[in-house]
Amino acid sequence: MSVGYLEDILTQPENLARSHETFTEALRDADLSAFGAGPLVLAGMGSSYFAAMPASWALRAAGRPAFALSATELLEPGADLLGVAYVGISQSGKSAETVKGFSRVSAPRLALTNTGSGLLSELADVSLPIGSAKDAAIAILTYTATLAATATLCSSLGAPLDFDRARLPDLVAGVLEDSSAVANEAAERFEGMEVLDFVGRGSSLASAAEGALLTREAVRVPAACMDTLQYLHGPLEVAEPGRGCVVFGSGREVRLAVDLASYGASVLLVTEAPVDSTENLRVVRIPEVPDVFKPILEILPVQLLTHHMSKARDLAADGFRHEQEDTKLEVG
Repeated sequence: MSVGYLEDILTQPENLARSHETFTEALRDADLSAFGAGPLVLAGMGSSYFAAMPASWALRAAGRPAFALSATELLEPGADLLGVAYVGISQSGKSAETVKGFSRVSAPRLALTNTGSGLLSELADVSLPIGSAKDAAIAILTYTATLAATATLCSSLGAPLDFDRARLPDLVAGVLEDSSAVANEAAERFEGMEVLDFVGRGSSLASAAEGALLTREAVRVPAACMDTLQYLHGPLEVAEPGRGCVVFGSGREVRLAVDLASYGASVLLVTEAPVDSTENLRVVRIPEVPDVFKPILEILPVQLLTHHMSKARDLAADGFRHEQEDTKLEVG
């Protein structure tokens, strides 16, 4: 089992502090006047797309139209009609679909890449560095740093935040410590399962999507993600002994988690609500933070969960078996 995956998980507090300093310094010098009003589109692929979701909801809650889209939607006719400005997110700066999508829109374009450079940045009117350390393989450090960067960016684009961003590293460290034992217990209960569901709503849908992706990448177990209310309309019929589900949220999600556990499914609930663990239900409590920052805390126990599950299966989360050469573009 690669130690790099676990090391990336445990060093996120320090990484978030460093990346925030890099990002905010660049943000102070950026001219965002072309991005200040009207519908905003945030686009990316994989975890970069998931990291756009909380910011889009925060902007809409503050009164500004904003949409998080898979960058593949920018490849279809009419992409230029979707927004008056675009934010492209790619940790490498080379994601093929995001780069090609950016090349097809003429509205103001802002690129978020890890170093502030790359093909995506070359197409943009403004480019900002996320400033994360590199991941050992699977996106851990860069994912939470991108979530923090998009949250900070949206505060400059119409959704001011009443939150001391300097608290975030300590909150992350606390959740990692507090959730370690529960994540291990959940991994033991999920042992041998060949499919898992991940469920959340609003900003927490990003956590459900990222959790399912991590499970596929690190544990090589098929996993699905779904909006909470969609899950109630039939998909939960799979719940029974031998099935597993990770639920994120503090509203309808609490009752859902309790119900799933009563049906015999093994459930991990990540919530701000005061909920007790039961025979089939394990609970991780996270501190209350603005919704746009919540996915940073929510994903931490799932990162630990996938570490324990991959270790139990004697898997090394240190790379990908099935690299697809056309997902990244190279200069020239």
